Amino acid sequence: MTDPLYIRLGLTVRGPYSRTDLHELAARGNFSKSHEVSADKKSWTSASNYPELFPVARRRQAAEGKPQNAEIIDEGKDSKAPPILPSSEWPAVEARQLTEDFFPDPNLSKPAIWIAIIGPAGFILLLVCTAMIVLRLRLSPFKPSENIGLIILLCMDIVFGGVAIALGYFAIRLFHQHAGAIRERNLIVIGLSCGYTILILCLLYFVVLLISAFG
Repeated sequence: MTDPLYIRLGLTVRGPYSRTDLHELAARGNFSKSHEVSADKKSWTSASNYPELFPVARRRQAAEGKPQNAEIIDEGKDSKAPPILPSSEWPAVEARQLTEDFFPDPNLSKPAIWIAIIGPAGFILLLVCTAMIVLRLRLSPFKPSENIGLIILLCMDIVFGGVAIALGYFAIRLFHQHAGAIRERNLIVIGLSCGYTILILCLLYFVVLLISAFG
C-alpha cells in the first residue's frame, strides 16, 4: 500500500496522505485504528487491518534507547498528590471524613474543645430556664422564696456563660501564641458567642424577675 491514502472517521473524510504522513498523524493521536482507510474513496477498510500504518517500531526503538539505569519515580512515595483510590474504598474514606467532622481533633487545644461544649450546653440550659420563667410568670408573680430551683438554674446559666467566655479568651491567647487550625478558631467563636448570649439574656431575665417580684 504505497498509493496515497484517504482516512475516514464517521462521515469525515481526509486525505490523501502518504505513509509517512499517517505515521505522524498516529503519533499525534489524530489517526487511530478506529479510522477507516481507502485508496479510491469508494471501498473502505478498517485501519486496524494495516498495522504498518502505525509507528509501532518507532515507539519500540525509543523505549529501547532509554538508559537502563534511569531511576523510576515512585509517585506513591515522592509525589505530594494524594493517591488515586479504587472506587470500592471511597465509602470508607467518606466515613472517615464524617467521623473527623463530628469528633474533635485530638490536636486541638483543650480550652477550645471545652468552650465548644460549655457554650452550647449553657445555651440549652438557658432555653430550659426561659421556658420555666415564662410558665411561672403566666401563673403568678415571681416570688424568690417559692422559686429556689429557678434561681439556682439561672445562676448555673451565669456560671456556664462566664466559664465559656473565660475559656474563650484563654483559647484565643493560645491560638495567637501557637498557630492553630481553622476548626479550632471556629470552636472559639461558637463558644464565645454562646457565652455572651447567655450572660446578656440572664441579665435581662433578672430585670424581668425583679419587675415581676416588686412591681
